[in-house]
Amino acid sequence: MKLSENSLRKIVSKLLIEELTASDKKEIERLAKKQAKVMFDKEISSAIEKEIKKRNNVFDKKTNDVVTSRFKNANSDKDFDDAVIKISKRVLKALHDMHYKRQNLIDAMPVPKK
Repeated sequence: MKLSENSLRKIVSKLLIEELTASDKKEIERLAKKQAKVMFDKEISSAIEKEIKKRNNVFDKKTNDVVTSRFKNANSDKDFDDAVIKISKRVLKALHDMHYKRQNLIDAMPVPKK
């Protein structure tokens, strides 16, 4: 048996005797606003995360391209060797300082197994 929308509304209205009070309406409105805010925040945060991932992927790709091209052209670039030597020395000095000044930092540092 299939009921039409009008007959269904009549049956429901007969079953519903009690009307909503003003406080009930305010409570429903408050809950609806709260739920809408939660949904809005979730949508905004997911949109922001997508945009950040997109920009990071573009940045990573450009960075990898630049670094790869620098390494490929290392034979013809005389400043490349000096730059690598400077960076290596800075890293070694920083590691040395960190080892002697902050041993607990190095001990607590996670090391990936890959």
